[in-house]
Formats: sequence, C-alpha cells, structure tokens
Amino acid sequence: MLELIDISLKWNSPKEKPFLKNLNLKIKNGNILCVFGKSGVGKSSLINVIAGITEDNLLFEGRIVLNGKILNDIPTEKRKIGLLLQDGALFPHLTVEQNIYFGMNKRLKSKEKLILISENLEKANMENFQNRYPNTLSGGQKSRIACLRAILSEPEVLLLDEPFSSLDPEHRNTFRNFVVSKVKESKIPCLLVTHDESDKIISNEKSIDLNIFRS
Repeated sequence: MLELIDISLKWNSPKEKPFLKNLNLKIKNGNILCVFGKSGVGKSSLINVIAGITEDNLLFEGRIVLNGKILNDIPTEKRKIGLLLQDGALFPHLTVEQNIYFGMNKRLKSKEKLILISENLEKANMENFQNRYPNTLSGGQKSRIACLRAILSEPEVLLLDEPFSSLDPEHRNTFRNFVVSKVKESKIPCLLVTHDESDKIISNEKSIDLNIFRS
C-alpha cells in the first residue's frame, strides 16, 4: 500500500505559501488512483517527491509510506519505484528490447527476460518492435515502451505522469486496459497523475482533484 500523509509542497521563498496543502491518500496493492488537475497545480512535483527526485527550491512536508516503510530519507534508487515521466526518457542508443531489458530483475535469466519482453510487447500492440530505436518511434509508442519498462522492472509501486496523453483514442483505450491488467497482476499500488479527466475510468480508488488541495 502507498500512503501519503499530510503532504504539503511549496517553493523555498519566505513569501511563498504552499501550492499544495495537506494531501492525504491511500492506494491498496493492485489498485490505481487517478489524481487530476490542470497544468501547474503540482502533479509532476508530487510524482517527483514520491520518487525522491529533487526539484530546485521545492520543499515538502509530510510522510511517504510504502508497505509500512517511510520513504522520506531513502534514496531514489532504493525506493523500488517504477516511474514513467511525461517524456518517457528512453535511452536513445538502445533498442526497444534493450531499453526494457535494462531495468529488469537481475535474478531472471536472459532467456526469461526476452520471453517476457516479447509477450508484453504483443499485449501492448507493439509486436515486432524489439529492434527499433527510440528515434524511429512516435510519441505514443515511446510512452508505451517507457511504461512497459517501468512495469517489468518489478517495482513495489508504479507512478505514471500523463502516460496516455500522446496516444490516439484507439491506442489510449487499449493501453489503459493493459496498464490495469498489469497493475492487478503485479499486485502493486499505482498512482496516475493526469490533466485528462477521462483517465479516471481506470481508477478503482476514489479519484482526487488536486485543485481542492491548493492553498
């Protein structure tokens, strides 16, 4: 379970008030919670704080708890978080297969990893993309690969920042369903932040409008 307890965010300036105040939420394992709001309300900053990514001059208060463990002072690389940012952040010099392979659990044998990659690319409607490079992919294709990489890294929580924004309607619905199935299968909590209220369709926790936590 992921819990955010009394989270407040503000810019480090004496005159600044918190732009996000007293946010509390819980996401059970296997569930998705959608946090939505317009650009500038703090969605990406919230994702970064949970992941332990430092933003210049950003201060936060509160506790981040994952499966009973407080994450506040734990380095990003040890938080066991699967993260998909808006730009996808694929390695340009690696193929699709290599990008996904890079983050997978080291206990798996190479053959097992390749089979998993192939199976999941097919489920994401991207079969035969193994040897493609990121510069040959559309924005939506890059998002799907980055999301697959995050999911197949076997995280304890999945954080998604606008994962469907660059997809056309047909692929958006298909990939939404894929994400739901993988979260349930992995039995991990998932936090999805978005400006698109239609994404609430995949939230099986009560969706949160971030605007109501603005001070």
